[in-house]
Amino acid sequence: MKTNLKVVLSAVALAAFVAAPAVAKTRTQQTTQPPAFNNAVVQDGKVVGADPDAYIRHEILRDNSSYHAD
Repeated sequence: MKTNLKVVLSAVALAAFVAAPAVAKTRTQQTTQPPAFNNAVVQDGKVVGADPDAYIRHEILRDNSSYHAD
């Protein structure tokens, strides 16, 4: 009886060991735009700077506007 139990448990353990990589879900990578495009400061169709902070983006736009004032 003990040998049958060992054989069954060994078979179950081997099946779990073999099946584990097949069951594991591979991680999918999410494609996102680079931060420069998400936080870009655009003026006249040109990217003049980028920053994740909205205050800094405003400063970039303001500073760039003073150079190109018509």
